[in-house]
Amino acid sequence: MARNQGRHRIARRTKIATALLGLSIAVGGLVVSTTTGDPERAAADEVDKSQFVDITRVRPNVDKPEPGRNASTGSFTVDCGRNENGHFNPDNFIAQPGVRNGAQHLHDYVGNLSTNADSDNDSLLGAGTTCRNGDESTYFWPVVRIDAAEEAEEQQGRERRQGDRNRQDEAQLEEPNADNELAGNDGEIQRPAVVDITFKGNAREKVKEMPKFLRILYGDAKVSTNGPANARESWTCTGFENRLIKQYPICPEGSDVKRVHTFPSCLDGDNIDSENHRDHIKYPDENGECANGLTAVPELTISLTYEIPRQIQAAGQYKVDSFPEEDHNPFSDHDDFANVMSDRIMDRLVDCVNEGRKCRE
Repeated sequence: MARNQGRHRIARRTKIATALLGLSIAVGGLVVSTTTGDPERAAADEVDKSQFVDITRVRPNVDKPEPGRNASTGSFTVDCGRNENGHFNPDNFIAQPGVRNGAQHLHDYVGNLSTNADSDNDSLLGAGTTCRNGDESTYFWPVVRIDAAEEAEEQQGRERRQGDRNRQDEAQLEEPNADNELAGNDGEIQRPAVVDITFKGNAREKVKEMPKFLRILYGDAKVSTNGPANARESWTCTGFENRLIKQYPICPEGSDVKRVHTFPSCLDGDNIDSENHRDHIKYPDENGECANGLTAVPELTISLTYEIPRQIQAAGQYKVDSFPEEDHNPFSDHDDFANVMSDRIMDRLVDCVNEGRKCRE
C-alpha cells in the first residue's frame, strides 16, 4: 500500500481562508496577498498571480478532427473512484524507478493499489485496484492544493523552503510530513469532485489493443528546463471545455476548475516504453491520423474537476504541486499511465470503441 494515506491539511487553513473572505467582503472587494521581500526568495510555494486567467476571456481553441469513414467513434469509461483511500506519494516509477520521493511533489493515485517508486510489472499485477471493473492499471497526477496562509506565515515558509532548495543535491530526498506536505508544496489537498477516465478511438482508423504494461506520459513536469515541446495546455472550466489554457483558470459562478489530460495514442509496434518514455508513442496529426509505421491504440483522456471557491481562484490561492524549479507553473501539469488491464477488459474496450458504442464499467 502507499506510504502516505488519507490525511489532509484542513482546519487551520480553512479558518484563515474564511477570515480572508470575511475581510474581502468588509472592504467590498477581494484581498490578494502581496510579497514585499526579496523576489528571489519566493521559492516554490508562491504562485505568480499573472498565471491566473479569466476563462470567459479566452476564445475557443480546441479543434477536433472530423471522423473519417473508418473512424473508431466509441468510448469506454472506467470508474476508478476519486482516491477515497488516500493513496499519495512523491514517487514516479516510470520516470524515476526505484527513487523514493524522486518527484519532489505529491501524486494522486487511482487504480492500482500498490503503485510507488519500487513498482514494476510483477508487483503491479495482482495488487488490487480501486476500479470497479477490476482494471489494475495505474493512473496518477500531481495534486492540487489551496494555500490561503497569512503573509507572515508565507514569509517564514519561503525562508524555510529556500534552505530546502539549497539542499536539493543531498542524496536523501525528503519524505512528506504528516499532512502530506513537502518543501515548496504545502496547503490543503483538493480531492477532485469528479475523476473521469475515458478511452476513445481514432478519427481515421480502428484501434488495436494496448500491450500490457504500456507506459504513457502526458505533459512535461519540467517544462521550464526542457522547453514546451512536450508540455500541453491542460486547464479549463466546466462548460468551457472548447478552450484549454496553460494558465490557471478563473471560472464564472456555477463553473468548476477542470484539468483535461489527453494522452498520445499512436504506438510504435508493441513497444511498452522507450528511453525517454516518449519515443514509443506519439500524438496523431491535426487530422487525427497516425504517422507511417505507427498504430492507433485507444486514446486515454483523464479529466479532473475541482470545486474550488471562486474567491480562492480570483485571489490566486490554488496551485498544482510541482518540482521546486517549476514554482507551481500550471504549464508543468502532467499525468502518468501504465496499462495493467486484463486481456478480457482490453478486448471489451477495443470492441466498444471500434463499434462506436458508449460503454461504462
